[in-house]
Amino acid sequence: MFQRITSVQNPLVKHFVKLRQDRSYRYREKSVVVEGVKVVNEILMKHPIKALFALETSLVPVGIDQKNVYIVNEAILQKVSGTQTPEGLIVEIEMPVKTSLQDMTHLIALDGVNDPGNMGTLLRSALALGWEGVFILESSCDPYNDKAIRAARGATFRLPIATGNWNDLEKLIASNNLTPIAADIDGEPLPEFSIPQKVLLVLGNEARGISHEAQKLCQKVTIPMPGNMESLNVAVAGGILMYSLISKIYPTNFMRL
Repeated sequence: MFQRITSVQNPLVKHFVKLRQDRSYRYREKSVVVEGVKVVNEILMKHPIKALFALETSLVPVGIDQKNVYIVNEAILQKVSGTQTPEGLIVEIEMPVKTSLQDMTHLIALDGVNDPGNMGTLLRSALALGWEGVFILESSCDPYNDKAIRAARGATFRLPIATGNWNDLEKLIASNNLTPIAADIDGEPLPEFSIPQKVLLVLGNEARGISHEAQKLCQKVTIPMPGNMESLNVAVAGGILMYSLISKIYPTNFMRL
């Protein structure tokens, strides 16, 4: 028999809301809130839940321990979700453990990416295009922000992610024998750029671009823009560069069958 919650003042409801809104609380609890029927069902194949809120019993995935399931009303769902039209299914899962990214040969580094939508889109693109993992520098937003999770469409929980500072990243570059390159408007045009086999692609802040550390360390590449626009959104530029680089490194992966 499923449990029911009817009040937005319920302690578990408040817990879910705080997990969504408060980064320090998320990391202290080592928990993340994820919503959406498709994403939740994909995540539950590998990540056990701590608690699940469903608008109706028909949305509850098969095989879930009923003691962790709560049927809630629309007012609770909207408060926990923070969206205007929640899909009806929200879960709390344990925050994925950090990975080392050791021995990986094509990685992304996010250097001050502050917009959660851009963060999530870049994670989604990296997974879709076959990049092995992502290093998120401390100057970037939290990948477990609810907006970032929604934009990533499940990639946050399927792609190896490490976090740290530039010292940590430089050690990873050296140990994996990677060539660091960075997206920069003053870089070498992409069609002329010599693409290394082992690569770390650095994508910078939406307003300022790449950091001083990236400027010193990385070769720079740019996307030619014949149109009348100064720059591209970092998620768009990142997607173009990820595809262009990885399709040259592993061309057979991108051949039509």
